[in-house]
Amino acid sequence: MGSSPRILVLGYRHLGDSLFLTPMLRAMKRFAPNGHTTVLAHGIGAAVLEGNPHVDEVFKVSCRGMAAKFSHLTPLRRTRYDIGILAQHSLANAVFLWSVGCKQRVGIDSKGCGLFLTHRVPTMGLVHEVTRYLKLAEALGANGDSSGLEFFTTEADHQSIAHFLFERGYDLQQRDGRPLIALFPGSSQQWRFKRWPADRFAQTGSRLVMQHNACLLLLGGPDDRDAIDEISQTLTVPFCVVDSSHSIGRLAALLAACDLLITNDSGPMHLATAVGTPVVDLAGPSDPRRTGPYGAGHVVIQRVEPGSPKQWINAPDPQLPMKAIGVEDVVAAAVEQIAKTRLV
Repeated sequence: MGSSPRILVLGYRHLGDSLFLTPMLRAMKRFAPNGHTTVLAHGIGAAVLEGNPHVDEVFKVSCRGMAAKFSHLTPLRRTRYDIGILAQHSLANAVFLWSVGCKQRVGIDSKGCGLFLTHRVPTMGLVHEVTRYLKLAEALGANGDSSGLEFFTTEADHQSIAHFLFERGYDLQQRDGRPLIALFPGSSQQWRFKRWPADRFAQTGSRLVMQHNACLLLLGGPDDRDAIDEISQTLTVPFCVVDSSHSIGRLAALLAACDLLITNDSGPMHLATAVGTPVVDLAGPSDPRRTGPYGAGHVVIQRVEPGSPKQWINAPDPQLPMKAIGVEDVVAAAVEQIAKTRLV
């Protein structure tokens, strides 16, 4: 490998997965500062990395699936990549990386992927996904990275959010001891059973406003409309609904302005950690040891044995892990988190 390696990373289309890559991308840029890193990504996964200074190019794939990736094989082969990083771990992706012609190919040695890799990383036990990706960089000679996730906001996004909040009666320059708390009650349609009951979000928000003078934001996109509507109809305190689907940059700036995010296991949870906002994670059926909020300063609430959410899909009551989380637990965790900022 020369001093200016061309690096290809097979990335993701989801928000959280793409943010999990950022410590590894940072480690690789330190390892090869003159290298050129391209990340193959789709949808919001591409948007997450477009402003990242450790990524030189985001190669956007117009749709998901291996057929879409292989349709770009010819221009990718022309680049003659020195290094290929198999972040999206599957045999099909390993074959694709080999087909691109990357001279060195690193990935986890499982599912038959090792046949197509030059640097095989042994399978790991129960570790966070961020750790898993960092091990790929270390296998190439990069040093580990103990820093957190990253998302790079713009001044324009911060100014836009400050204006948005000011118009709704909240001045970021003069908070007057009022904590700004965001609730994210949504999830993808596939994982609807990972949602905490909407009435409990409403109870939690009401108590934080009435007892701690909080300013309450309710975040959600089109897929979360039913949860947003139910909470809105139940709340008896002032609140503001924010469409979180328009711009990832504005959402990041909004979360950076907040003192706390209370959320289901979700992409916005990881975005909050990336911009330094404390999180109360309602983990439910997820395994926070693998996909929970990365780094210190966050609270995870879980009342069932952690495991894979998939094991609950066909359960008699898939929402049981979420229903086991009580309002009292969440309010106490929120107050504890806000107290650290001396706003309560």
